[in-house]
Amino acid sequence: MNIKINSIILLSLVTNIYAQEDIISMNLEDLSKVEVLDRSITLTETNVKDVPSFITIITQKDIQESGARNLDELLEIYVPDVAYMYKVQGNQLGIGGVINDRNNKILLTLNGRDLNIKASDGGAISERAFSMLGDIKKITVISGPGSTIYGPGAIAGVINIETFDAKSFKGFEANVKSGYVERFRSIDMKYATQLSNGVGVFLYGGMDDYDGASDNDAINKVAFDYPDTNIRANKKIPFYTTNINGSYHDEIRRKFHFQLNYNNFVFWSRYTVSGMAIPTSQNLYTYHIPQYLVNTGAANEQWSNLLSYKQTLDTNFDIDYSLSYVRSKVENTNSIDPLNTRGNKKWSEDNINLHILSSYIPNERTKCALGVEYTYNRFGNDTANIITNLPIGTKWHSDMYSIFGELQTKPTVKTTMFLDLRVDKHTYSPVMFSPRLAFIYDINDVDVLKINYNHSVRVPDDADLYYNHEYNGKTSDVESLDRIEMIYTHKINKLQFDFKSSYNQQAVVAYNDVTVPGVTEYIGDLDFYTFEGIFQYTNKNYTFYISHNYTKQLSFSLNDPATSRQNISASDYGYGNDLANWNNNITKLRFNYRFNQKLKFINSLRIFWGMPGAIDMADYNRDTFADAGHAYYRLPVYTDGTRAFEESAYFNSGLEYQFNKRTKLSLHGYNLLGLFDEDLNKRNYFKKTSQYIDEAASFSISLNYKLQ
Repeated sequence: MNIKINSIILLSLVTNIYAQEDIISMNLEDLSKVEVLDRSITLTETNVKDVPSFITIITQKDIQESGARNLDELLEIYVPDVAYMYKVQGNQLGIGGVINDRNNKILLTLNGRDLNIKASDGGAISERAFSMLGDIKKITVISGPGSTIYGPGAIAGVINIETFDAKSFKGFEANVKSGYVERFRSIDMKYATQLSNGVGVFLYGGMDDYDGASDNDAINKVAFDYPDTNIRANKKIPFYTTNINGSYHDEIRRKFHFQLNYNNFVFWSRYTVSGMAIPTSQNLYTYHIPQYLVNTGAANEQWSNLLSYKQTLDTNFDIDYSLSYVRSKVENTNSIDPLNTRGNKKWSEDNINLHILSSYIPNERTKCALGVEYTYNRFGNDTANIITNLPIGTKWHSDMYSIFGELQTKPTVKTTMFLDLRVDKHTYSPVMFSPRLAFIYDINDVDVLKINYNHSVRVPDDADLYYNHEYNGKTSDVESLDRIEMIYTHKINKLQFDFKSSYNQQAVVAYNDVTVPGVTEYIGDLDFYTFEGIFQYTNKNYTFYISHNYTKQLSFSLNDPATSRQNISASDYGYGNDLANWNNNITKLRFNYRFNQKLKFINSLRIFWGMPGAIDMADYNRDTFADAGHAYYRLPVYTDGTRAFEESAYFNSGLEYQFNKRTKLSLHGYNLLGLFDEDLNKRNYFKKTSQYIDEAASFSISLNYKLQ
């Protein structure tokens, strides 16, 4: 059962899904009597009908039905405005038109703990490559800025993973999967029990051996002819680089999670080793011999720990405390050529966070919260540390001090208002402010209207902050995004319709390889708007879902007119008026049909209708850099036709057979339209959109066993 959010109903459905299989068939009157409080996108506990942001919730049931082979594929199936692109440093994830050459515009949290890599080429990279997803109880995706609640970095959105614990899972469960064409084998198991002394114990372990797809099944292509080579536009690259979507250096990926619950105490510890092999970028094809282009991609290792305690002083006043420590190691490989390893990076970082949040309810119409947070980061603990432009072995540390609060009030029975403010100060940044004002109006029993204003901020990677401070003698630029958003939801019986529109002003901070090589800085001002419609009908036998997202650039102006290369848009150069790395139109459909109590038919289709802004950027690059020799081939261009920048469509289909209460068998096919036209499976590289991969049509089989 998949549930798309934003209405009176949404969180009620998700919270109760484990208790009632047929809750989706409950009418609105019955649901309105179920009061569920939530704090995933607010500081104060909030009734479901007052949730101020647009979110998508994905349950473990959704995960199993989708057959998704990693978190990126899962999010792209279920979240209307999510898309991802290839890049050697790892897949680049975007939400609602906001994407970057680094994944630092999205926050990835686990049980509320920020797991983003902070030094360089990092951000939300851990957790995303695993084919083992059995430990996940629920994923909540906030589509839009959220630094008011989660702190600097939540410009595009927030991905909050919630794992099972001894309260939400009991017994034993195992999942075994095997993939073909895109080859992999995986197994994961979880176990939970309540001890006699009241302690709840949850254990999880999983690993996968992910070979990926060979270059004969997943085809590497570029959109132009290379002079003096046999590389031709829109044809298979005539040499092997690296298997597509395989694990980094063929390493076994693994994930372990341990959690204890006792009264108001929670402790969990998590260890992950992950990574993905990605073919190197096109700018290296003509400069290096093929044997130096293998084994490229990115890897990460993370050990995270959190201890929390909730202190209840009386029925209207409580304080939440948490102390956490995260140790991360990251490695990126662009090339193994010993003469050209400029893009290769390897480093470690340690992060300690102390978080305190107090909540108070002075009366039945008012709730308020006030919190403080301190974060300590230490970088370069390895003497072989290599990060961006910093000298090898550089070590440094930084601090972040934060204070935040929220006032939730109900001026009338039908209206709810939120006023939020967060203030953050990083060692190498100016003071940052993140306010939010939200207004929710219950028009009637089936219609809800929400209007939000949100100002969110993001500091650059810590390596860039430190480099600018130590070597450029300046304070780094802070990115900001102002969004005005209107959300309307209509829910009656089994039918739900959501509409969302937003106007956005973004002060873009991104990579500028002209003025300050290797360091991100303020590029310019971007204005864009989005429209999104979602329709869903569900009954006991089938679910039909369709969403469409439209994103359109209004204007883009460069801060420095001399900037000749950037990743945002070619419009300021006089070429078009669209985003260079985003599809203006994205359509997603799902159709599930239950034949009987044992057999279910599952389908999803994602259509990305093309990137006109990428064609504009390719035209600009070809006209501007054609006399610069091979250098212009590092940028988007095309020789014959614009196929590289046109539509892509990914169709997955599967069958799920429930033998009995304990055993379930699933068969899934992926990218099946590629059986008829391989280019329909096309996925582009970020920035170098003229480079793309026709992903492999493939399938998998999985077995799920439960013992409770």
